[in-house]
Amino acid sequence: MNLILAVRKWFLNTTIRKKLLLSFIVSTSIMCFVVIYIIFIFSTVVNSVAIAYRSNAKLDEYSIKLSEMEASLEQYIKLGSFDSIDSYYRLKGKIEGETASIFATKPQKNEIILREYSLTKLVESFIFYADAAVAARRANNIGVSDMWYTKAGRGYKLINANILELSNLYFQRNIREYKKALENLRSVSFFCILIVILMALLDLLFVYMLVNNITQPLERISNVANKLADREFDIPLLQSNTNDEVGNICRAFNGMIISIREYIDTIWEKAEKENELRKKEMEMASLYKDAQLKALQSQINPHFLFNTLNTGAQLAMLEDADKTSYFITQVADFFRHNIQQNSIDTTLENELSLIDNYVYIMKMRFGSKLNFEKTIECSSLNQRIPTMVLQPIVENCIRHGLKNIEKGGIVRLNVTETGDIIEIRVTDNGSGVPPEIREQLLSENGAVITDKEKSATSEHGVGLYNVISRLRLFYSDISVFDILQNEGGGACFVLKLPKTK
Repeated sequence: MNLILAVRKWFLNTTIRKKLLLSFIVSTSIMCFVVIYIIFIFSTVVNSVAIAYRSNAKLDEYSIKLSEMEASLEQYIKLGSFDSIDSYYRLKGKIEGETASIFATKPQKNEIILREYSLTKLVESFIFYADAAVAARRANNIGVSDMWYTKAGRGYKLINANILELSNLYFQRNIREYKKALENLRSVSFFCILIVILMALLDLLFVYMLVNNITQPLERISNVANKLADREFDIPLLQSNTNDEVGNICRAFNGMIISIREYIDTIWEKAEKENELRKKEMEMASLYKDAQLKALQSQINPHFLFNTLNTGAQLAMLEDADKTSYFITQVADFFRHNIQQNSIDTTLENELSLIDNYVYIMKMRFGSKLNFEKTIECSSLNQRIPTMVLQPIVENCIRHGLKNIEKGGIVRLNVTETGDIIEIRVTDNGSGVPPEIREQLLSENGAVITDKEKSATSEHGVGLYNVISRLRLFYSDISVFDILQNEGGGACFVLKLPKTK
């Protein structure tokens, strides 16, 4: 089981090239092994046949030498020639050497070995009788020589009969060995054929698995590509647990699908943001027009009023009423600022100048009840901010924060700069802003203030609600405006305006 799991894991984590190479190497190795094994078996059969013929051939050679030795013995006994005795001793040495090397020298239960042992003893007896006959012939003892020669002749006949039987035994043994080798060859041939068939089936199975492993993911990729071409993007990702080339293609295709989805989501988000920005621009334009309308509604024929104020300032100057002339000039400048301000934004410097005009007018009206302090620690006075956002806040502090104070009312305007943020704080020492009004003003949903508060603020400006809404739309940030409570009493209006490029 562990081997199967290991093979499966290897198959999933191996490239197609390695799989093909391994398949070729394994198939070729097994086929080579089968061929080499068949050659070895054929060689074994051929060697067994050769050995069989070699044993019979040696026995025939041995029989011929023994026959030549007997002939040399007979010639010497009858003629006494020196050539015959030399031939006898030469052949005798060969016979003795071959007898010890070819045949068994100890008896065993095996019939062939027993026959070889018997032949060895007969040859020894024959040589003994032959040597005795030769010795008697050399001593010219003809009678004794003939007796030993006769015994040697009978031994020679027994040797020939024994050689014939041994040859038959060799032949029968060789036939049995040949049949056995032939059976082994048939078994091995069948086994080799079985291995070849099994290898062919395994190769077919491996090729099928490999082709299936390649074609199935490609078919899924093709189907998914067709769906993508039909603009159907809500489709499941391709499942591939292999680390081969096809698995890499599937993962790359999944990455492409994810990128397409993210790109489409990005397009939708951009479209939604553009719609939202367009809606905010329209809403801001509407609020700005509403602010302009309210500002113009508070002026009956503003050009006539502006010209009248200028005429009054000139008359006061002619009558040496410089203070009255300056007051009328400040009022005229304030109205001129409202009349000429037709754009959505202006510079921070212009807004601060408008505050100076407005505060001067209010101080002339309220006298010692109102004290105004301004601190400017900012070098970016040319930054663009929405128009008419500071005057309504200062107006709210004067009209509502200080309404219950008879004397000593203070309104402070601080402008500081920290990094990319311009912070404007407008504070008073009045009654502060009620929590419910603060909650309504700072609500994310843009909840309006109460009718009483709205009526009060609209008398002299566009109101806090309008200011907060336009600031949030202009900077796309709800935290751009906040209302705090002073420790010593009163309200603190905080504007955190990001610098624009």
